[in-house]
Amino acid sequence: MATNAAPLSGQSQRLAAAALIVVVVAVSVWLFGRPEPTEPAVQVVAAADDWAPRREPGRFVTVEMPERAAALFVTPAELAGRVPAVAVPAGTVLSQALLADPGTATAADPSAALIAVSVDPSLWPDPGPSSGVPAVLAAEPGGCAVAVMPIVAAGDGSVVVEAGPELAARLGPAVWWIWESPAAGWPGCPDGAAYTVVHLGE
Repeated sequence: MATNAAPLSGQSQRLAAAALIVVVVAVSVWLFGRPEPTEPAVQVVAAADDWAPRREPGRFVTVEMPERAAALFVTPAELAGRVPAVAVPAGTVLSQALLADPGTATAADPSAALIAVSVDPSLWPDPGPSSGVPAVLAAEPGGCAVAVMPIVAAGDGSVVVEAGPELAARLGPAVWWIWESPAAGWPGCPDGAAYTVVHLGE
């Protein structure tokens, strides 16, 4: 004949319920409290002052960039033993195209300069900027285009565009705004002496 287990006392029931709650909370924290995986970041070099061409690099700082976009730029280790092939304004994030080995006449491709620009998500339609999309670079949101150029790479909160060294030097360390260019293009700045407007396909 089976016997029934003695009923738990009120205190035992409370302890059992508390233990169950602790287990549920612990499992929830383990399942939902783990940080989401993030893309690895790499430290790349940005000029802290103006660098003269063919001279030893000047002062620099490092900035953190997503690993995919960072492949286009120069790490402190890669800067060692190199010199700027062209004038590099303060604030420029260094790319391999801007550097040369000492004693060489020019960089491998001195006509190309890669520039990182911060992105305001409100200026972009979903899903945001992506490589190959033509973008407007301007001094203020909705302003005239200093340049219209394709995005080379898009990272977390920034994009990379390509410009000639002269345009890169004119841009300098100022803050620029960038958004997707309409198919019909965007009005360029009227001061042709101050800005070079780069239109796709030209």
